[in-house]
Amino acid sequence: MDTYRAAARAAQRPVSLPAPPPGVRPVWGTLGAAIDHRLRYAFTCQQAIDGAVREGVMSAAAWSASMRRPDVAEAILATGRDLERELRSLLNQERPDDRNQPILLAATTEERLVRLCVAMVWFEEVHRSGVLYPGSPIVQLAAELTLPTLLAQVPDYVVDDLTAQVRLAEDALRELRIDTKAENCYSGPTFAGSPAVGGADADLIAGRLLLDFKALKDPVRLRPAAAYQLAGYALLDFEDLYGLERVGFYLTRAGQLVTWELGEFAGLLGAQAPVPELRAELSSRLASKGPDAEV
Repeated sequence: MDTYRAAARAAQRPVSLPAPPPGVRPVWGTLGAAIDHRLRYAFTCQQAIDGAVREGVMSAAAWSASMRRPDVAEAILATGRDLERELRSLLNQERPDDRNQPILLAATTEERLVRLCVAMVWFEEVHRSGVLYPGSPIVQLAAELTLPTLLAQVPDYVVDDLTAQVRLAEDALRELRIDTKAENCYSGPTFAGSPAVGGADADLIAGRLLLDFKALKDPVRLRPAAAYQLAGYALLDFEDLYGLERVGFYLTRAGQLVTWELGEFAGLLGAQAPVPELRAELSSRLASKGPDAEV
């Protein structure tokens, strides 16, 4: 998108990148998903753990049971329960969505939270990929899996990288955070049309803004598909439940927020009708195609 690239270039600044040990390749996908979870908590803690994480725990346990490792399956289920319990306890005690305190928590608390976010992603990856990879810490720990042993598997460079991105968000998301309340922010929101496309869930709704987190190494190089996906989420809100007025991307490694009015954004993507009409048309087309259609 030309308008996005122009905005990204105009505000271009140094990008925060991970610094793994020599010979270690950054786990880009895990890092991106983990910062997504962490920054959601800065806006709302109403949902302690994502449904995809729970599904990942169940899938990993089922896979282990199918491999005739009931001991591993039980360890996975116990670790999943402990992960959710620990998250609820930390969120209730520290309230990272409290607008009266900084996004970046005290050092020991921040480290604990980002390690928990990475652990969530390891389970979430099982659900989204449908595969429990041999290299996963979940597999490597096997019957020795517990929440403490799993959190200990999070590399220090990952903790440092996520913490640096949270620190960037302190200034970049300050105004948005101040202008919203926890009760009108939604983590991992789904929409009326989500079941028709396989249960699509977005990153965050903050007030009237639908926000997608992008941990891009080069903020200018946003894939066009990301813009269409963001528009698709907004149009799936057939009943206008969230009253969305704006959409945007937050570039977590650049500390940069880029937003548009919803109608303007749709127009930039080639739409020639108002948003309500686009939603009605999408609803009609999905109804004719049945479940699991593509937006």
